Amino acid sequence: MWWFAIPLLGLAGKAIYDAVIDEVPSPRRKTTLELNLERLEEQLRSHSGYRIAILGQPGAGKSSLLKKMTNGKVEPLPVIGAQTDATDWSSDAACNLLSVYERYVFADVPGYDTSSHPLYIFLSSFPFGYFDAFIFVIHGKLHSSDEDIFRLIVRSGKKISIAKSFSDSIEGDDIMAVENDIRMRLSLSDSNSILFFSNRTGVGIESVFDSIIA
Repeated sequence: MWWFAIPLLGLAGKAIYDAVIDEVPSPRRKTTLELNLERLEEQLRSHSGYRIAILGQPGAGKSSLLKKMTNGKVEPLPVIGAQTDATDWSSDAACNLLSVYERYVFADVPGYDTSSHPLYIFLSSFPFGYFDAFIFVIHGKLHSSDEDIFRLIVRSGKKISIAKSFSDSIEGDDIMAVENDIRMRLSLSDSNSILFFSNRTGVGIESVFDSIIA
């Protein structure tokens, strides 16, 4: 009569199998931002131009800086809006990631450390090693997220230009205090220059561009 036990054993085995399968977590689906960062790496690999990433907090003036540095001739033009996060890589898996001006290839990177562009994704997935140079744009006070991003930029071993935006709002006597704070927070040596610029007046724009292509 042992054959009557075979169906029961089969049912028990299936129950154990289903329980084990239920305990194994399914792989997390990648976000649109993560897919775009993968696509960015692929595009950088195929570009022969001088590849420059512009990084900074939301609303730091990165897109306006890119437009002014290239006299509005970079293609396609960066997205500039009244909101602080006009550049968005989190919702469209086919959005533009790179812009070209002469022999230079720019990535106008969205501001990090927001709900749509979380810092941890940039820290784990941004292709720092595929760029030739970085423009690190600072506006307002530095945050710990700026320090985290800057460490990875430094670790890449590539050229870095540090640019302080909205400089027209800083009084002359305060410039030294602002510069000293940036140097301390980012552990900069005296050989690291900090460039002050204003998108509104155009002061310092040419210096930022010259520093990164020199």
